Amino acid sequence: MQYLIGAVAFVIILSLIIVIHEMGHFIMAKRAKVLCYEFSLGMGPLIWKKKKGETVYAIRCIPIGGYVSMAGEEVEQDFLKDVREVKVELDNNNKIKRIICDVKDEKFNDLTTYKLVSYDLYGTPEAKEDELYMVLQKEDEEEKYIVNRDAVVYFDKKQELQIAPYDRNFANKKLLPRFLTVFAGPFMNFVLAIIIYFVLGICQGYPNTGSTKLEKVDESAPIYTTIDGKEGFRGGETIVSINGEDVSKWDDISVLLSKYAKGDVLGYNTLIVGYKNDSDKIEYKTFRPSISVNAIELVFSKEGITLGSPIIGEYQNNNTKTKSYKAGLRAGDIITGLEAGDYKITVLSIRDVLQFFNNDKLAEGQDVKVIVSRAVDEKNPLDRETKTFTVETYSHKLLSSQNVRISQVQLGISPDYKFDIVKLLYMPFVETGASIVGIFKTLGLLFTDSSVHLDDFSGPVGIFQLVTSTTSQGFFAILSLIAFLSVNIGFVNLIPLPALDGGRLAFMGYELITRKKPSPKVENIIHTIGFVLLMALFVFISFSDVLRCIGCK
Repeated sequence: MQYLIGAVAFVIILSLIIVIHEMGHFIMAKRAKVLCYEFSLGMGPLIWKKKKGETVYAIRCIPIGGYVSMAGEEVEQDFLKDVREVKVELDNNNKIKRIICDVKDEKFNDLTTYKLVSYDLYGTPEAKEDELYMVLQKEDEEEKYIVNRDAVVYFDKKQELQIAPYDRNFANKKLLPRFLTVFAGPFMNFVLAIIIYFVLGICQGYPNTGSTKLEKVDESAPIYTTIDGKEGFRGGETIVSINGEDVSKWDDISVLLSKYAKGDVLGYNTLIVGYKNDSDKIEYKTFRPSISVNAIELVFSKEGITLGSPIIGEYQNNNTKTKSYKAGLRAGDIITGLEAGDYKITVLSIRDVLQFFNNDKLAEGQDVKVIVSRAVDEKNPLDRETKTFTVETYSHKLLSSQNVRISQVQLGISPDYKFDIVKLLYMPFVETGASIVGIFKTLGLLFTDSSVHLDDFSGPVGIFQLVTSTTSQGFFAILSLIAFLSVNIGFVNLIPLPALDGGRLAFMGYELITRKKPSPKVENIIHTIGFVLLMALFVFISFSDVLRCIGCK
């Protein structure tokens, strides 16, 4: 059922983002008076279409992508090339309003068949009223007919296109209208993200980081239950101290927990939290935090935290896709040593592990040998053997780019949210900008971090997995995901690669600098090659997504 809901959400989310993107192209093309043949949602075979005005609005069966088909965006085809005979329909002014190429269609049996002698359906930049024409011959008589500027060409029962005179052609528009038409697609993706962040700001408010008051606490959070199994926090409490250190704002808590996560402070495995509710009376409760090493995707068990021993938690067996599990580590293993090249330590406590992975001696993304003590027989836990596994680590640079810490000591708390009209005026732009910066950092890692590879990126399958997991987190989480994906799609489309909007803008940049238009045929060939390569990349990343889903990567 979850996958069905995820599939529906995936189609709706992707369709919304694509419609907004293509709507940007479409609106600016219409403003520039470019002839738009089709506005399509999806790719592949046609499911539904409806013509309104001069544009066909269509839905196609593959819900990935979409397009606005504009006259002159590609190398323009001569509609009547190789056509020898035609039939025509005239309007009340004796001008051609319809040209029928399929003269054998029974639908037009009552019309006269003419030999096509010559024609001009393109015209001049001046766009004169009667400049489009056709010279038709019946028997030995030739006659010249004026063609309406919005005349249509009927090819067969499935295809009929309006002619595109010079002034309705995208390629003939001035540079600025063409630039705005192409740029409007990605720009609308950014606008969508800003609007969503604005809505979230109104509905959710913003974290009150100037206070230490708690938002509602989830049942899975360590702070939900005390160390002795009694009721912990439920939300609304204000934290005033942790292990005797006073905290007055949210950053104080983050800094303190960060010290514990690096192993810089003793007492990381037991946190005594001072708090107060509505009164000024301070009370205390003791909690067992969650301790993890994100660099190798490892979480310690509650038992390990209690004893201070680095016992790997049950999470390890429940998530077979983590780096640690793939390397061979299992729940119940006790880490006794760590090695990375010449940097070796004997592990006596969780603190040793935290200090090891936060030490500068550990090279960026270096593989780590993890030595563990493992029970030979579950029924006899004292009978143990030593095993060594090599685990690939995430580099510090990669984790930092994704705002993830190398290791964490967590209570599962979040600040109280409140409506802030001042933040509402600028935060949607800041959050959108932060998403763009995050993409820059991630793409930069491809060239600066050897541990990051092209197949680490996600395609449609990965996005589907992300959407599926997000649907269970509520409506606001889905909205945040839409904003995130919209920014990503907008940004990717601006990359100056052939077949993308950025590639077209790059050609316009060349035109601006050289004052010369690139050859339409050459540009079209480059875009075609680029499209083929992008489809190959699309297949490669999708294949990698599938391998990740089935646990092969």
